[in-house]
Amino acid sequence: MNELRFETAGKYVVNVQPETLAILKGMGTHWLEVQLAVNAPDGSPGGRLLMVEADLFVQQQTNVKAFLGSARLTIAFANGGFDRSTVRFLLTGAQLLALEAQRHGDLHLELEIRGFLPQAPDADGAPGFPGANQVTEYITVAESRWRQQLRNLGRSLGLEMTIPFPVGDGPQQVAANYLREAQRRLEGQDVDGAILEVRRALEEVRTASGWAWPGKKDLDQQTAEERWSKIRSALEHQAGGALHNDLGTKDHTYSRNEAEVLIAQTAALLRLLP
Repeated sequence: MNELRFETAGKYVVNVQPETLAILKGMGTHWLEVQLAVNAPDGSPGGRLLMVEADLFVQQQTNVKAFLGSARLTIAFANGGFDRSTVRFLLTGAQLLALEAQRHGDLHLELEIRGFLPQAPDADGAPGFPGANQVTEYITVAESRWRQQLRNLGRSLGLEMTIPFPVGDGPQQVAANYLREAQRRLEGQDVDGAILEVRRALEEVRTASGWAWPGKKDLDQQTAEERWSKIRSALEHQAGGALHNDLGTKDHTYSRNEAEVLIAQTAALLRLLP
């Protein structure tokens, strides 16, 4: 519990409700929300607005906090001097995965809160936007609750398809363009079309990588580059199944999940190109 102290308008008591913290699905992203309870000073005029800015951080083991996101909200005290509002922060899947990777036990967050009263007079009695001191609320999320929140997201958190942006017009750029076209087709529910774009990207990887083919070498005699060559070839063979012109895949219906995996794995190979 903290106080936003205004020189001419008194103290607004703010308190984060940790048990209300939740992670929800958005359009291609997620949001983390938590409720903020605010008590206005006794005798505050009705209808006054409190504008709140909040920055969310995660505490790391190195005692250095990492920034996660910002949010703003406006609180109108319509029913007396108390309000409970929800603060929402947009988070990418990569951010949530990073939170989970660095977490050991309970999750520890910090919420830095600033307040402004656009309708309150300043120290000289003239209309202004008097601000208050900044306060920090510490939020501890039990490990069991945090893990349940992640489970509720289902497969939406399971895969991050990050396509690199190479500089120039070389094979890396051509392959990346094919993968972005694959993503566009997948958004239109064209799964086979997306996989065929992946195959085109893999053909560019084959040309640009220069990885030698191992031939009939024993597995334990293959060089690292030869093993990457076989991985690339296996991905291309899997992507070629979307043509449905071979006995093994002619009756197989590729799923969206399979297309996502092929896009992500091929995008990862682009990082190895010279």
